[in-house]
Amino acid sequence: MQAGGGQTIPEATPILLSTFAALLLGALVGLERQVAEGERQKDFPGVRTFAFTALLGALAVLLARELGPWIAVALFLASVVFLAMRYRHDVMQREEVGYTTEIASMCTFAVGALAQADQLLIASVVTIAMVALLRSKRALHRAGDLLSPADMEIGIRFLVITGIVFPLLPEEPLGVFGGVLAPRDVWRMVVLISGISFVAYALMRFRAGGVSHALTGMLAGLVSSTAATFAYARAARERDGRDYEAMLALACSTSFLRMLLMLAIVSPVLVPRVVIPLALMSSVGLLLTVLRHAPDGAQRAPAEFDNPLTLRVALSFAGIYATVLVLVHLVQQTFSERAVYVLAALAAAPGADAPTLSFARLANDGRLDLETAAVGIVIAAVATTLAKLGILASVGSGPIVQRVGATLAVIAATGLAALYWMLR
Repeated sequence: MQAGGGQTIPEATPILLSTFAALLLGALVGLERQVAEGERQKDFPGVRTFAFTALLGALAVLLARELGPWIAVALFLASVVFLAMRYRHDVMQREEVGYTTEIASMCTFAVGALAQADQLLIASVVTIAMVALLRSKRALHRAGDLLSPADMEIGIRFLVITGIVFPLLPEEPLGVFGGVLAPRDVWRMVVLISGISFVAYALMRFRAGGVSHALTGMLAGLVSSTAATFAYARAARERDGRDYEAMLALACSTSFLRMLLMLAIVSPVLVPRVVIPLALMSSVGLLLTVLRHAPDGAQRAPAEFDNPLTLRVALSFAGIYATVLVLVHLVQQTFSERAVYVLAALAAAPGADAPTLSFARLANDGRLDLETAAVGIVIAAVATTLAKLGILASVGSGPIVQRVGATLAVIAATGLAALYWMLR
């Protein structure tokens, strides 16, 4: 049986299926717009209009195959002119008019063209992304309020510097210090740490003034538990309240989960060796927080944290990370294994991130055996907890020092017990 143009129906079936798929994808976008019309009581194009727009894109590809590419360009320009005329009409009818729907319509034309051009998977993924973006208007607008203009400026500056500097850094290790220092690897770790910290920092801003202080404390541990210790200890000294106890204890407890997250990204093979000690330390801290540091429910002014994308923070981490890499290599060559553990404890005083990633990197390169690396990471976790205890004692005052100090001591003791089990 012949279809038009001399094709048989079996031969035309793939084309018909692609056309039908284009119609469905366009209808999906139109369905979202029609639901939005009901929510906002505006005259938006709906299912049929978007289905026809996708169909037009599919037909443009078919006609381009027969008549040349200019026919597809002409059809697209015609649809753009139509959308421009409609937008002008909407502006004359209403004072506040967006153009999201018009842009979505142009994208739907392209989706139909992709579907007809045997790129159905790409067309489907793009359609799903479009629908998700269209339905996320409120959340995306709220996201714009997460960060201050200064935060955005810092973030953009960090991205610009990273985009310029990172490709210029050599991938190969430097010819000194046994080849353990690779500039691009150092900045890659900076980006990893800064990214994790920045996401938590933004989420803290998102829920500022929200339901509870528990989430704030946990997110603070993902930003920087050392910075959280300074901030909450100082805030509790100036404005008395049990909430700061809970947030401080939660931040210190969550820091071990941050360590596990970093290891899962950088060196998954180390995770099974340290997951029990780190999870135990985190669980004990969370349990003690629930039992001993229940907040009083009063609203407290949020403690201020530095944006983790500042160059000062990034360069400080880069310096510590590179130094630990070099020192571990030198100590390993000169002294015994115990000296490596001492170095892990000393390097963890400002925070456990640098020693954790340094040991993970050396283990990945085969320069440090997995057992030594795992023990060193747990030692860093214990040492950073004791360092926070020292920060609390020097910065804080009153009940928070005694109460949270006891919690940190128990967490450190849990880590020491896990170390004994590992070294047994």
